[in-house]
Amino acid sequence: MEAKRKNLDMTQGEPVRLLILFAIPMIIGSVFQLMYNMVDTIIVGRYVSLEALAAIGATGSTMHFIQMGCSGMTNAASIVISHAEGAKQEDRLRQGVSHALYMVLACSVLVGLLMLFGARPLMRLLKTPENIIDGSVTYILIAGGLTIAMQLYNGATSVLRAIGDSRTPLLFLILSSLLNVALDLVFVIRLQAGVAGVAWATVLSQAVSALLCLLYMFRRYPRLRPEKKDWLLNRALLREYLGTGLPMTLQSMALSVGMFVITAVINSHGSDVVAAYTIGSKVEQLAVLSFSSMAFSFSVYSGQNFGAKRYERIQEGLGKGLVIICSLAVLSGIVMHLFARPIALIFMDEVNEAVLVEAVRMVRVEATLYTALGAIWAVNSTLRGMGLIAPTIVSSVVELASKIGFSLLLPMFFGTLGIWVAAPIGWVLGLIPSAYYLTRWFRRTRAETAEHGA
Repeated sequence: MEAKRKNLDMTQGEPVRLLILFAIPMIIGSVFQLMYNMVDTIIVGRYVSLEALAAIGATGSTMHFIQMGCSGMTNAASIVISHAEGAKQEDRLRQGVSHALYMVLACSVLVGLLMLFGARPLMRLLKTPENIIDGSVTYILIAGGLTIAMQLYNGATSVLRAIGDSRTPLLFLILSSLLNVALDLVFVIRLQAGVAGVAWATVLSQAVSALLCLLYMFRRYPRLRPEKKDWLLNRALLREYLGTGLPMTLQSMALSVGMFVITAVINSHGSDVVAAYTIGSKVEQLAVLSFSSMAFSFSVYSGQNFGAKRYERIQEGLGKGLVIICSLAVLSGIVMHLFARPIALIFMDEVNEAVLVEAVRMVRVEATLYTALGAIWAVNSTLRGMGLIAPTIVSSVVELASKIGFSLLLPMFFGTLGIWVAAPIGWVLGLIPSAYYLTRWFRRTRAETAEHGA
């Protein structure tokens, strides 16, 4: 029980303080994750070639598809377990863990097989340039085919964060990051393994961290360790997982399809633009670091308070949190407008001005509306934590349709600038339906509470 008391109970105390305390380990973890992503990019860009860098960059939407293919089930686990934690239901907590493991394993196998057999056809469908397609396929076969390592780690960290522990996932993310860097140096620089070396470094570091994280989780939190009866399939719980997880999986995969379309548009402009997109994406990961973790913390915060039926705290925390998130987003946007170019140069050995100009343009365009990005993350995370999936699907469909439509239309008039403008427009339009629904939900809940109180 000592370990339990050290976790954050999101149903008690000042909401902003809780959100910040919960987000701090996630922010630190994001720094380490960003570090090893940057190391991948820097090592490949400096010690292999820009073509190899573009090859990995061209797999971005595919790797996003892989991750999203299983994210619905890990998100469902987070919702079920955070509700059980808020309601203090220990039996349901253990069953939630066992069924989360079933769901993650099933999704990992299906998605892994899909990538093993579909990597090259998918890359051709995405119009990947011939000079980088072999590298892209190699990366997907290894990192995508063995996605079970990443998904087991994501599943374990989702369970831990759902009970208010964001520190343990940090420790294992740091371990994974350091191990990834070490393996990058060995496989890419020492063994000259190129793109394949980067992929193997990622998979092996994830596998080690996933195994150790699971073992540590069950040792530190015996109450999460399923008993023999908890491994029996609970049809009601299984239906809840599928009812929550499948819509989110389909939602995420639909977004990934949109990313495929955008990737195809980017690929059609040649490997220089692909490389620019790769570098720009890495710079953006650094830019959103200040507010992304706090925005995503709302899923656990709202989940625990929803389970405890403390709905007024959800609204209070979201209102105060959005002020902080938007302030950080504005600050990040200003920094990116001023320093996008020198940051982008970190990823290049020899300066390719065409690549550099496009990367900086992408970062500055998207930085202008980081507030919308932070807001849509926070609002949709709140809705998911409460188990209100339908409005987030509507939001995602609107965002997806906007990104696809504008990424196809705007380049006809503005060239590559039109591609970079499409994403911010999608954030703004996608925010509207979810913010509208959540506002109405709060009003309806307050009215019902007042009526029952009267």
